[in-house]
Amino acid sequence: MADIIVQHPYYPQDVPIPHYVVSKLDMGQAFLTLGSAIAAIMVVSGLLIGRARNTLSCKDKFIVVWMLVCAGIHIVLEGYFSFNHGALAGKDTILADLWREYAHSDSRYLTSDPFTVIMEGITAVFDGSFAVVAAYGILADSPIRHPAQLITSLAQLYGDVLYMLTNYMEGFKYTNPHPMYFYGYFVLMNLPWIVIPVYLIIDSCRSIYRGMLIAQRATSTKKAE
Repeated sequence: MADIIVQHPYYPQDVPIPHYVVSKLDMGQAFLTLGSAIAAIMVVSGLLIGRARNTLSCKDKFIVVWMLVCAGIHIVLEGYFSFNHGALAGKDTILADLWREYAHSDSRYLTSDPFTVIMEGITAVFDGSFAVVAAYGILADSPIRHPAQLITSLAQLYGDVLYMLTNYMEGFKYTNPHPMYFYGYFVLMNLPWIVIPVYLIIDSCRSIYRGMLIAQRATSTKKAE
């Protein structure tokens, strides 16, 4: 008996996605849903900032919001993918609809691509957890802040660069060539996880360097007495 060929809108156009079903959410509804969830996290972040141990600078407020938004995306959205990747294309859930929309920029999310599954699993557990720790470190004025911020940002940068370059090395064959999907989804949606982590890595390295320098000078002074 011949295999049933299921038509789908993803690239490459001959990639088999036998359990694919059409999403209930259209593009506008998908963006509204995701935006509403991010806005909710930002509201919670603002409430937590208002209860922080010390008054936070604008930079630290931004980092708290960024880390908590990242934690929500990593743990909930990417965690959902990691646990459901095998049946994601055919699931009737809001999160599955969001992934089917994003998959226009990368069909690997609907085919259980080994690299994507492993990368997203690590991101959900590792990056998501450390993002929460980094946000806590800022809110509680804890020394754990910069180690957690550095670890989170390095992991995000490393994962995103690998993710984008593997698609590049295969000629972007998994991406719909339409400018909206290539530049709007694949490039712009991933760019923040390159630009912001680079800035935060530099920020943490400078802070850790200054802290170590102060500690070394204090130790030298104590030995000289």
